[in-house]
Amino acid sequence: ITVAADGSGQFVSVQEAIMSVPSGTAANPVIIHIRPGTYHELVYVQREKSYFRLIGEDAAKTIITFNLYASMTNVDGKPLGTFKTPTATIDADNFTAENLTFENSAGPVGQALALRVDGDRAAFRNCRFLGWQDTILLNRGRQYFDDCYIQGHVDFIFGAATAWFEKCHIHCLRDGYVTAASTPQDQPYGFVFYRCKIDGEDNVKAFLGRPWRLYASVTYLDCDLSEVIRPEGWNDWKKPEAHTTARYSESNSKGSGASPQTRADWTKQLTQAEAKKITVDKVLGGADQWVPTASFYATSQDIEYGEADGQKLLLDAHVPDGDGKFPVLIIVHGGGWSRGDKETDIVPVLAPFVTNYTWFTINYRLAPTNRWPACIDDVQTAIRWVKQHASEYKGDPSRIALIGYSAGGHLVCYAATAATPDTRVQAIVGFAPPTDITADAKRRASFDKWPAMENLLGRTSLDNETLHIMHEISPSDHVTSSLPPFFLVQGNKDTAVPYPLTQVFATKLKAANVPYDFITITNADHTIANWSKFYPGWQDKVVAWLNDKLAAR
Repeated sequence: ITVAADGSGQFVSVQEAIMSVPSGTAANPVIIHIRPGTYHELVYVQREKSYFRLIGEDAAKTIITFNLYASMTNVDGKPLGTFKTPTATIDADNFTAENLTFENSAGPVGQALALRVDGDRAAFRNCRFLGWQDTILLNRGRQYFDDCYIQGHVDFIFGAATAWFEKCHIHCLRDGYVTAASTPQDQPYGFVFYRCKIDGEDNVKAFLGRPWRLYASVTYLDCDLSEVIRPEGWNDWKKPEAHTTARYSESNSKGSGASPQTRADWTKQLTQAEAKKITVDKVLGGADQWVPTASFYATSQDIEYGEADGQKLLLDAHVPDGDGKFPVLIIVHGGGWSRGDKETDIVPVLAPFVTNYTWFTINYRLAPTNRWPACIDDVQTAIRWVKQHASEYKGDPSRIALIGYSAGGHLVCYAATAATPDTRVQAIVGFAPPTDITADAKRRASFDKWPAMENLLGRTSLDNETLHIMHEISPSDHVTSSLPPFFLVQGNKDTAVPYPLTQVFATKLKAANVPYDFITITNADHTIANWSKFYPGWQDKVVAWLNDKLAAR
């Protein structure tokens, strides 16, 4: 499902998209992609709509905003009150938001919430929360915030929930209080801030927190505190009884606002041993052992899939929620055969769209240290390893697609043309793939204009022997009717990999009766990260094609 403010998606309203489908499941969550734009609306994910994921492309440019505030009157002439003001209200469990801004634009007019969460197991990654007083209400349940930006001035992170904030940026707009926790007495943790940065506007002074309820629990671990934080650190909200009940603590605070010796004497500086016991798993795990750090990115890193020339070959894996068996993707990065790694190029732009796939993204040996055929040998090794081990990661070894970008696109296309029974797969996706090395070399006329190929082959001139090698490694010269289906994507302004040569490759696939699809991204160059600017939602087309080609038969 795609939402686009300009009308290019299925919906122009986020709420309409949410209401268009029932609940998802762990194995098949509802994924709503929200394209850049400003969405002036209230968003409500009701209790029944579990397993919803709202995924934007750019948090700074994808904004959900409204302007209700507590003293505003309702239709009966009475004040709305704090709890009726959220721009977004999440009642459902298992909610995820990525790359979005949630804003209450009412300004400094009193309580005005950007977000309220009542659901359990909610995760927010790379999101922004903009408000003044009471920006975020975490009312109950467990929440995880990763790499988020949160701004406000009074009690702008408050509530009774258990929440973990990791590498977040907390910005104080005026004098006030960062937190106002109301943690229940029998709840071991409230808000935990880990490796966060807390700063503010010039001359602003703020407290780390004050107790909305007597057993408030707030902990700061390894945080960078600017001079915005007052020396005493904490405020008791004129509740002296909270001195014996509130659970306020810090460990290893840094920056000019870190001042253990001047902190309120009823708060605690944790020992190193005490701090080490406070982990995200301990705080949020619960009886169901929730693992909030599992996102659409890799769930396991640096798995050894082989060894060559004394070098370990490593891959990362992503395993979806649910039982499987899931279709499988093997991702091969670009970088001119000589740079890049398994976390670059394809994963950031495609991973949010393939959450229901088991996927593996591989490192391979790079030139010039390792000449051809080292890189393709590694790709073939990875294919064999995935076929053998896919089921361990809930994957179906009979439904595998190779996906490569740029040099990685060349490698996956070549792997298809050179496949043997143990390396044959069911589909190929090439993003700007060099498929005719010979023609491209002749176009450039010398290796001086193609150092990446010189590094790969270790050749210095375009003699007959070199041209023969190029012919051998050119997928375009080895198209047969036995190839699996192909999906090609490229910008027609690509100067790194000539777009016309990819067109010729597509023509050869057609002539050989190989099923293929080809998306041209008009006016786009070689840089995959920029393609959405010219063709919003191109990833949806890729996923729809994969869903078809890798469907269980």
